[in-house]
Amino acid sequence: MKSTTVRVICVLTLAGAACGVFAQRHVLSRLRVVNGQLRQSGPEVQRLTAEHAEIDRLRAEVEEIEKLRHETRELHKLRNEVRQLREQKPEWDKLQAQNQKLRAGSEPAGQPASRAPDPASLLAKEVLSDAGFGSPEATLRTYFWAMREGNMEKMRSCFSPDISKEIISDGPGSAFKGFRVVAKKVLSSDDVKLGIQFFAEQGAPAVEFVLPFKRVDGEWKLSMAP
Repeated sequence: MKSTTVRVICVLTLAGAACGVFAQRHVLSRLRVVNGQLRQSGPEVQRLTAEHAEIDRLRAEVEEIEKLRHETRELHKLRNEVRQLREQKPEWDKLQAQNQKLRAGSEPAGQPASRAPDPASLLAKEVLSDAGFGSPEATLRTYFWAMREGNMEKMRSCFSPDISKEIISDGPGSAFKGFRVVAKKVLSSDDVKLGIQFFAEQGAPAVEFVLPFKRVDGEWKLSMAP
């Protein structure tokens, strides 16, 4: 009986050992398969890593290109403003010459240039109002009214769209007596020039100049463009 028991135990021991060996071989076989898969995926991982690095580089290049485009647009804008100012200079020179002629023609010989304004023709600042843009004279009244009120938005609206808003200053504010129109030259149905006398406060001499007006969409606007 004991002999039989020992034999059974030996058989079970051998069977267990055989199962253990089989299990180990199965694990080793599985590990070999996994290792082979990892080796095969190595180049793919490297490829994906390289592609990711390339994407980062392209993204940086795109950002740099957009930055350069923005700077180029700003440069073109500045060049355009400089060009407009250069194109306007001949007209300013022409207006200055006309101002001198107007000043010479409006003053009789031997009479001081700082004569007192004629009350009948002077438009005092107190009577100015928003007269709209129906005529050059109305636009002029609207402009000096806006100057008196310190209304920069209304002052800018008196100029034609081709005038850069940045070069329009706020003027002397309310520190003036008034103005009067001393000459008018009709160049065409849409272009008129007015000779102006502008009177400051505290007895300062009158300032004379010529202002060009252009009809834009049915409204008369100050225009300095050639």
